[in-house]
Amino acid sequence: MYTHLNAAFSDSLLPMINKLIVACLLALTVTAHAEDLGIKNQSFANDRDAREEMKDVIRQKMATGEVDRFWKDYQTKTLDSIKNPTPLGIPSSYGFTTMSYNPQFVLPSDYKDEKGNVVARKGTMIEPLKLMPLTEGLIFIDGRDQQQVDYAIAAGRKESLKIVLVAGSPYELRVKYKNSDWNGTKTIPFYFDQKKMIITQLNRLYGVNINHVPAKMTQRGTKLVIDFGMQQ
Repeated sequence: MYTHLNAAFSDSLLPMINKLIVACLLALTVTAHAEDLGIKNQSFANDRDAREEMKDVIRQKMATGEVDRFWKDYQTKTLDSIKNPTPLGIPSSYGFTTMSYNPQFVLPSDYKDEKGNVVARKGTMIEPLKLMPLTEGLIFIDGRDQQQVDYAIAAGRKESLKIVLVAGSPYELRVKYKNSDWNGTKTIPFYFDQKKMIITQLNRLYGVNINHVPAKMTQRGTKLVIDFGMQQ
């Protein structure tokens, strides 16, 4: 997988980076050879073509390995940010508690479609889980904590769950569990909540607050149920 990532980045980003370097060198070269137009009636010997000098600079930087070092450093940092995302700063707590939410809201005004037709009247009670039930639950964990990883895997084998990390490397966990049985597949998928997008949306849409992990969210009837901590 790492080899494939290397190849993908090399093929797509290296030409772009080289063009950027060339553009910067061109700008520097043109600036260095700018002519002072404020002085008249003076003549000078023609300078060597700026493009040729620019090519010489690029050849020199490529010969010394400067361009290659720049690319390798950029590639390493990019891959590291993908494999080891920044933790979200959500603490862990093992004490078990359960909270339930009944997500519903009342329309403050008529809701119309793009043609202006009224789809739902003001005052209508909307229950999102009746309109779009959850097909599988979510369990948020700290992927650096092996106890939480084991707990999430065990829970996911009992019911349909997606394992979402708030810290740790989903890449390393996928590699570690690539030959493990998981609901009919041979690899356990791990996900990472980039920039708290999932947690933020849950709070915005349903009022759910994931303030510590592990936290397992499932639908029971018309309610969202959050099990915080680990149930023995």
